[in-house]
Amino acid sequence: MKNTNFIKVFVLLLFVSDSSFAIPEKKPLGDVIIQWNTIALKASKKAKQNTNFTTRTLAVEAIAVYDAVNSISHIGKSYHYTGKTTIDASTEAAAARAAHDVLVKYFPIQKSVLDSALFISLQGVTEGQVAEGERIGAAAASDILAMREIDGSLPDIPYQAPGNLGLGSYRATPGLFALGISQQWGRIRPFLILSGNQFRPVPPPELTSATYKNDLDIVAEIGSVSSTKRTLDQTHIAQFYKQDAELTVNEIARLLAQQHGSTIEETSLIFMLVDIAEADACIASFESNYYFLFWRPVTALNTEIDGSISKGYAKFSPLVSTPPYPSYCCGHCSMVSAGLEVLKKFYGNDNIIEIHSNTRGEPSRVIKSLSEVESENGQSSLYGGINFPFDIRVADEQGHKLAQYILKTWYAN
Repeated sequence: MKNTNFIKVFVLLLFVSDSSFAIPEKKPLGDVIIQWNTIALKASKKAKQNTNFTTRTLAVEAIAVYDAVNSISHIGKSYHYTGKTTIDASTEAAAARAAHDVLVKYFPIQKSVLDSALFISLQGVTEGQVAEGERIGAAAASDILAMREIDGSLPDIPYQAPGNLGLGSYRATPGLFALGISQQWGRIRPFLILSGNQFRPVPPPELTSATYKNDLDIVAEIGSVSSTKRTLDQTHIAQFYKQDAELTVNEIARLLAQQHGSTIEETSLIFMLVDIAEADACIASFESNYYFLFWRPVTALNTEIDGSISKGYAKFSPLVSTPPYPSYCCGHCSMVSAGLEVLKKFYGNDNIIEIHSNTRGEPSRVIKSLSEVESENGQSSLYGGINFPFDIRVADEQGHKLAQYILKTWYAN
């Protein structure tokens, strides 16, 4: 059944004082979106995509799915594809085929597994003409794939710091001392924001400032692998949230869509906006990272006053292995804050859900609000010793502003 009033309801509710959108009565066919979101994440991680490329994959997949569903249900404006159908096409088949075709394009080695998943999805279709739905889904996928084929994400360019580095400058960190990843990412074409530097934060604090010295002391005290100040729960938080940011946000999106019984139209829109917010936040945070090239705590806490590094990085070791890119601002934090900001607008802040981590041995966490997840996720980078508190503060602000801009832009017309 088509829900032609769906977008109109959301547009009206966007500007009311209540911080969340009311969810009307619905026919819950949104499971196909949830299933293919899970498949997309598994395919990406099996292919060993890092967070940057995974957020891009998820955004492209979600856009294809939304445009396919929208072409049939006409719930609002399209992202790009504007195909038409004159018969009662299946939205479920369209969504599944759109997701499948995007993933096969990006992960051709996994085609047989993805083909099997599509077959299972189509067997479960409960409404509409399957063949016509597939045609729409294939066309929507082809459209966005062509649009994103040349967007600056390739070639993937590592960063190697120059030989003469001053205090405060990023350099390779212990572990593998790997080159910085994907320095081009802040310059790729965004999905809905205008450019990677649109939400660039103010510069990090001066090394001589009270803010910097205080925050450095905090990391040294609570982020060390041998810290006696970090509580057991704080250690669990550090380990739980060290997984890629998109895993946390997309699991929460799936749980909320199921909990609220969202329709296929609602779910397709929400997942598209969430995954676009994460992808654009990834672009924005990496633009900041490589613009400021600010050092990581492990470097700062092992550097002598003359700029030399203490032998073997012996002074300070973080609880969590430091990611191979600059510190300012916390990309992990920006992405989670952006994704959750979108979810708050649709489902509200207060939701009791049980979330999980791919960190081996870490128990699930029952949370009572999305703000709680955001706070724990941000603090995890501090407890893990990989970010300064000021990295986290500006990243959360960046994520919020970016998500609010995306929502305002989407509903502007």
